[in-house]
Amino acid sequence: MIELQIESRQILLSPLEQSLAKAAASRHALRLQLQSQLSPRLPSYSPAPSILLQDVTLKAMIHKFSEQIVYHPLEEIRAWFNYSGGLFLEPGYPPLFYARSKSQEISPNKSAIAGVGEGVAGFLAQRLYRCRKLARPIHDYPDLVLEGNGKTYLVESKATTEPVSVMQRTIDEELLRMAAYVSVCAELDTRPVVGLLIGTALVSEVDYYCCVSEVLL
Repeated sequence: MIELQIESRQILLSPLEQSLAKAAASRHALRLQLQSQLSPRLPSYSPAPSILLQDVTLKAMIHKFSEQIVYHPLEEIRAWFNYSGGLFLEPGYPPLFYARSKSQEISPNKSAIAGVGEGVAGFLAQRLYRCRKLARPIHDYPDLVLEGNGKTYLVESKATTEPVSVMQRTIDEELLRMAAYVSVCAELDTRPVVGLLIGTALVSEVDYYCCVSEVLL
C-alpha cells in the first residue's frame, strides 16, 4: 500500500497573462515578462487529505497512462531505494563504479520513475476531478487529455526521487508552458480548458508526495 501525500493550489491567469502566454511560445522576451508577472504571486500549496493507493491499482494506472512500456516499474523503484539505503553493499565496501571518462552518480531507472509519475497523475486526475481519458499523446505535450464535469483537462506529469523542493521547483518551471497551452487551447475548445501539473516525489517505496497545480482562465 502506497500513501499519496497531496498538496494543491490554483493559479488563475489574468487576461494579460493569457495574452502573454500565447505569445511567449515563440518570443523569449515575452516568456521572461510572463515569468516576472507570475512568479511574485504564485500561491503556496495547501495540504489535502492523503490517499492510500494499492500496488495493483497503480500498476493498472501505469499500464493505462504511461507513454512507454516499463517492465516492473514498482519493483525497479523498490530496488533503487534498497540499493540507495545500502542493502546490497557489503559492510566496509563503497558503491561499485564502472570505468568511465567522467564522474557520474548512479541513478535510478528513469523510465520507471516517469511511468510511476504518469500512473499517479492519471489516478489523481480521475480521483480528484472525476475525469475520463480522451487521449494519451505520444512524444507530444501534454501527457494526458481528459474530460470531466463539462471541462477539458490537460495533464502534465513530472516525477523524481529527488527531494520535494526539487519537484516543486520543476513544476514552477513547467508552469509557463502549461499556461501557454491552456490559453491557446481555450480558443479551440467549446468547453472550458483546465491545466493540471502533477508532480510526484518518490520519498520512499511506500510514501509519495504529490503537488497539484491547477491552471485556470
